[in-house]
Amino acid sequence: AAQEVAKADPQFSAPLADKSLFKTEIFWLATKGIGTLLLPVIKEAFHTFQGIAGYFLHKDRANADTGWREFLLAEATLREPSFLERLGHLVNLTFRFLQHVAAGGQQALPAPAPGPEWHALPTTVLENAIELCDLYRDRQSRPQSSIPTGLFVYLDPEPVMTTLCVVMASDDHVRDPSLRGQAVKLLHRLCISFPQWQERLNQPPLSQHLIPCLINVFIAVEKAIMSYYDLSYRYKYELRLPVMELFELTLQNDGHRKVLNNFVRGFGSDRFLKLLTQLINDSNSQTEEAIRTVKEFHQNKAEQAQVEAGRGQHDEQVLNDDQTATGEDVYRRSRMNYKEHAKKYFGLASKTWKTLWLLVKHCAQVIVEGHTLLEQLLHTSLDAQLYFLVGPEMKSIKSSPQEYDELGFNPKELVKQIAEIYMFLVRVNRDEVARIISKDERYYSSTTFSKAVSFLRKYSLLPPDQLTDFDAFVKELAERVTQQRAVFDEADIPAEYLCEMMADIMSDPVQFPQSKKIVDRSVAVRQIMGSDRDPYANTPVKVEDLIPMPELKAEIHRFAKEKGIALEGGNIFD
Repeated sequence: AAQEVAKADPQFSAPLADKSLFKTEIFWLATKGIGTLLLPVIKEAFHTFQGIAGYFLHKDRANADTGWREFLLAEATLREPSFLERLGHLVNLTFRFLQHVAAGGQQALPAPAPGPEWHALPTTVLENAIELCDLYRDRQSRPQSSIPTGLFVYLDPEPVMTTLCVVMASDDHVRDPSLRGQAVKLLHRLCISFPQWQERLNQPPLSQHLIPCLINVFIAVEKAIMSYYDLSYRYKYELRLPVMELFELTLQNDGHRKVLNNFVRGFGSDRFLKLLTQLINDSNSQTEEAIRTVKEFHQNKAEQAQVEAGRGQHDEQVLNDDQTATGEDVYRRSRMNYKEHAKKYFGLASKTWKTLWLLVKHCAQVIVEGHTLLEQLLHTSLDAQLYFLVGPEMKSIKSSPQEYDELGFNPKELVKQIAEIYMFLVRVNRDEVARIISKDERYYSSTTFSKAVSFLRKYSLLPPDQLTDFDAFVKELAERVTQQRAVFDEADIPAEYLCEMMADIMSDPVQFPQSKKIVDRSVAVRQIMGSDRDPYANTPVKVEDLIPMPELKAEIHRFAKEKGIALEGGNIFD
């Protein structure tokens, strides 16, 4: 299709001597030159020569001076005003061209389906433009209130920001999750650095379309992989950091909050549920990784001291190619720097929890009414974290308050956020939240929730009226759980009424088309939101592929009505 479009262009068959092609040829040659000539020089100057100068500063002064001279020479050349002006003009032209081709000459946001011109465009054009801006952004060391300087004096924010949003928003335009993550990273850095760019977020078209773009790119980077050795998914989490910070920034604006509300109640509801699923998974994984690392640190403290003194051995075999000429383990610092690792993951977890808190605050009604994620949010996130923070598990960490401060771990703030999230949900539907918590036999404990109330009161973490409301809910919940569990104990629930995954009575049974397993709809949807696969057959599946079981549903609801068992969403015979 791209070839047909090209052949239909009169310039395709024009003779090479035709001067009308000159500007086009110059543009493409300059674009190619950015990737093949300019970027290698910038990387060499800003990274290699500066790194050499720093590394040899106290080891080999001659090499350090050589590296520093080369760096300063390149710095002077690459920052020469007339060069930056011409480079800025080319970058502007590139982003305008990308925006035009991505939208097919139409309005760029919301992103239309890409045409053959976009598919014929080399990906390197986009990659090089983003990388070039990112490299020059790295060289800016100005305070947040600064005006654009250097290359960015000459850039027009509109085509740059619009093109980045198209890349973030559309799977059809860019499939590489890492490139989409780099786009949002650049957008975030430019907005944080330059208030003039940040103001554009609250102006059309971004004021209407930025929130869906952020939701889409957050979901997309789930599949971003830097290395198979990144077992803790740090690369994915770091690509999500700018998304979460942009959420925090934009949701202060009433216009963006309205867009979010309309999006999650309309065509974007499935995307929003997927976002929440991934946020819940991230918050749990990050907190667990940080706490696990702290535990390892204390368990291996004596062993670490021996290793650092050169007298001990790792519990992991150190291969020959992992050693220097003197036999030192070159990866010793990364293997043994427990505190830095824990600090990184506590920081990630803090950002993720803040974003989760923010979205629940503004979308609590959608979450409760949708039912799909409410159980996962309550059981695996809120109940579980409260159990670890004020329950018996907290004692196993064995860290001091000073060490918590050093690691950036703030249990008080986290307990406060969890209590507030409970109350956001309770204000929407008190009975439904209590019913779901009562099903949690793994993490729910009346003792743990009572300790949470005492913890909040001791450190004055909530205003008096909110603390009173939370305390009343905790007491009501304890009574509700006792009654509900007594009902379940007395009822002899038939095996076919139980979800095959969660072993709990179903409210809306559905069948996976491939594996033929019958589970509750909310459980099936959560699985699909997380992986888009049948968990039993490991085959692709969509929510609309699930097979309803209306006759079984009627039997279950009739049984629950007779036994007094509360079901998700209520009983159809009430």
